Amino acid sequence: MKKILFLLTTLFINLVFASESKTSKIPKDQFCHFTYSIYQNCYHRGLKPGTKCGELAESIKFGKAFLDSQKEYIKNACKTGCFLGKNKFKAKTETQFVSECMATK
Repeated sequence: MKKILFLLTTLFINLVFASESKTSKIPKDQFCHFTYSIYQNCYHRGLKPGTKCGELAESIKFGKAFLDSQKEYIKNACKTGCFLGKNKFKAKTETQFVSECMATK
């Protein structure tokens, strides 16, 4: 719980001080852990009957600290998590998710 609180606090600070640019102000490892928390949240929402994964992913609001590619990555992670939850599949662990995220560009 402390880890999630730390990540969200760090993200908030980054969002407050970030300006629009072509490079992300968020370190890759923090981004991956943050995205995992969204993935998990979407997974749990997908377990609830009647959840529409596409609408859930599109309803995510973003700050200026995120690049367009990061926004898309987060939306896709949410859709995947929701789909897995909706179909009662097992979600990835944080270690698995973060290592895959770190391997992407």
